[in-house]
Amino acid sequence: MSEDITKDISSEYNTAPTIETVLERIEALSQEMRAGFAITDQRLTALEERFDKFDVRLVRIESEVKSTHSEMFTLRADFKEFKSQFKEPA
Repeated sequence: MSEDITKDISSEYNTAPTIETVLERIEALSQEMRAGFAITDQRLTALEERFDKFDVRLVRIESEVKSTHSEMFTLRADFKEFKSQFKEPA
């Protein structure tokens, strides 16, 4: 028990293979993560393109709804005018 705990253990144990293995595993993990992020980026880009197309479709639908709404108001005005012609005494 009188052994010095602060002495350099490198002379007693060869830790280089362990450190190299850890660094290799960290590098492999880093490469896997980069590949995963690249795939995720591709998928997000594809989703953005789909959303852009969807947005264009929504704008077209909005335009059609506004046009239909305008036509409906015109028809209501025409109907009121037509209705008033029947109410007036001849």
